[in-house]
Amino acid sequence: MMPTYPAKIGRGGVSLEVDDRCRQEAYQATERAKQENVNKEVAFTAIGAIAGAVIGNQARVSGPPRPPAAPGGPPGRPRSHDLAGPGALAGAATGAALSQGATQDLQQVYDMYYNNCIARAQAYR
Repeated sequence: MMPTYPAKIGRGGVSLEVDDRCRQEAYQATERAKQENVNKEVAFTAIGAIAGAVIGNQARVSGPPRPPAAPGGPPGRPRSHDLAGPGALAGAATGAALSQGATQDLQQVYDMYYNNCIARAQAYR
């Protein structure tokens, strides 16, 4: 990754060593943010899948009643279809979509760390 606006190097700017150190700091921060993003996506997807399975298990769709067990007897129980599988799938998709809002933009992380590092270096000259 490259900062959107690199620091001026040399006279009136920062040294190559400072620029290299700031780039390294920004790269490391970006790698941490990338791993956090993966962790968040996995967690949101898993939570969504579990919640969807639970909700799907509770929301059963009833079909037509079964025929009576004996002639003239009470009707049989309604047929029901378990929706845990489709609920888990829908929940996982929802969780994955929601995780996108919780992830960090890696270019912004890089830029922020790089620019803050350069600003600190220039302040201490």
